[in-house]
Amino acid sequence: MTAGGQPSLFDELGGEPVLRSVIRTFVDRMFSDPMIGYLFRNASRERVADKEYELAAQHLGAGDVVYTGKPLGAAHAQHRILEGQFARRLHILRCTLEESGAPPHVIAHWLAFTERLRPLVLGDDSSCAP
Repeated sequence: MTAGGQPSLFDELGGEPVLRSVIRTFVDRMFSDPMIGYLFRNASRERVADKEYELAAQHLGAGDVVYTGKPLGAAHAQHRILEGQFARRLHILRCTLEESGAPPHVIAHWLAFTERLRPLVLGDDSSCAP
């Protein structure tokens, strides 16, 4: 619940069990994707899922969840991510959320949040980071 007593987007999605299920599917799809899966060849699936969960839970309004990963700009600075790879990840996210039955306004929020991270992930210094 938000401070005003309204359910958070996290709650509307279904809380921790639903978000963990969505994240598990999303991470599995990224790791096995023919276009971007190789980017994760040295990554821990469990760690990626944990950090994705923390980040999503936080921006969806789960007040008790804190993102404990590196700042996104620093985390991605050593791994060059191209525009098409970012777009592919966004597509996988959209499909996963739609197939999970997430409410449309939760999907819209999540995708907009992800788009705001684009400059940090791509290392694009020409635009302002959120």
